[in-house]
Amino acid sequence: MSNKDAIVDTINSFGSVGIKKSELKKQYTIENFDILLDELDKEGKICISKKGTFIYCWSKEFFLDYLLSSDLKFKYLYKYISTIQNKINNYSDSIFKYIENIDCELLEIKNSFNHIGEKIDDLNLKLQKNSNAINAFSLDDFKDNFNRILGEKSTSIGWVELSSIKNEICHVYNISDNEFYEYVRTITELSPEKYELSSGGYEGVILRGIVHGFVRTI
Repeated sequence: MSNKDAIVDTINSFGSVGIKKSELKKQYTIENFDILLDELDKEGKICISKKGTFIYCWSKEFFLDYLLSSDLKFKYLYKYISTIQNKINNYSDSIFKYIENIDCELLEIKNSFNHIGEKIDDLNLKLQKNSNAINAFSLDDFKDNFNRILGEKSTSIGWVELSSIKNEICHVYNISDNEFYEYVRTITELSPEKYELSSGGYEGVILRGIVHGFVRTI
């Protein structure tokens, strides 16, 4: 197996979580590592992007999953475009019959795109800590505050009830309980090496039909 194939296999094994470029480089101590990584990126076999303060690598198949789970604006637009694509596919057997309807829909969507950004900005503004801040509330913002409160509430056994963290974060960012637990689900799935969820409690993240109401850092 060539070095390039081995690198791709290693990146694939990390799924949508991705792997830090620095960690990958430690595993492949070869002189032309950066050159091989750039070639794989240009060939479309991997994707390289910044996550937080680090550069991460994903396989092409899993990068989309990462974007959908971490970028609310991308997820919204992707869902919108997928809806259009599904309609086009459904019309494929009689495309000429429905071409006028499609044109009308595309025209409506084109006119509505000017308003999509405003709607998303309004949603993100509700998630900001400071009403005067201009930066949209991101997954990294949530993670930073989640880690801070988790550290403050952590006991000798490490476990903290999610609802106690939720009360503080929801109050600050004006998000719903469901939104809070969706964020928790996302950051724990993206960083399974850092967080551990435990079943129990009256509310929490639902995994395999079971409420997981406690969390701790590993």
